Amino acid sequence: MPGPHVDLTLPEAERVLLRSLRTSWRDVLYAPGPGLTSALDPGAYRSSVVIVPVAGSVVRVSSLVAPAFGSERCRLHVEALGQAPGAVLGSFFDLSRTGVVYALAADSATAARPPDRAEWRYDGASLTPRLSQIRGLRLLRERGQGAEGSWTADRGLAVTGADGTESLLLAISEPAESALFLPEPRLYRILLDPSAPPHPGVTVRDLLGHADDGRAMDVVIEAIDL
Repeated sequence: MPGPHVDLTLPEAERVLLRSLRTSWRDVLYAPGPGLTSALDPGAYRSSVVIVPVAGSVVRVSSLVAPAFGSERCRLHVEALGQAPGAVLGSFFDLSRTGVVYALAADSATAARPPDRAEWRYDGASLTPRLSQIRGLRLLRERGQGAEGSWTADRGLAVTGADGTESLLLAISEPAESALFLPEPRLYRILLDPSAPPHPGVTVRDLLGHADDGRAMDVVIEAIDL
């Protein structure tokens, strides 16, 4: 008989919030600091992401992690914020806004300071031309089957900007309460377009975070228009 099934699809309330983002964006914000970037995954940013529309609710996108089958599975977590966070966060739009990080001062008090290391902040071109107007949103749903059971998880959000190019927000298991933001999907493009040529040695399973799980499993991604 089939094993148990784990359902990590978005509740309708969170889907409604995602649909509300098909509009004009004023800003996209991130938390600077250690772990934001990785030399092993250039162009990828690990942080909760706060989207500030021109009108409507400010929306925070992160990840929700659940234990399953002796490991972990995750999905996007979408929530409305009462207001946009202050200057503590950095901006993918306004490059002069890099946010602050906290460190212990000489007197053992916690002090805020700018993220002075390049790897602690976004250092690419402003995303305003691409993401100030959103043309389309697609939900990426992972379907998996292993010997212990099956799962369905809403893993990602593909965002089509004003110029027709896509960016990706992907749920990840760690760091805690973060998502993976890819202004340019690069290696991850196969998640958005199954017909895209894969990079040697990189599989959908690997990109979804199952590379270290040696058990047999089948994993596929489907895209759902929002």
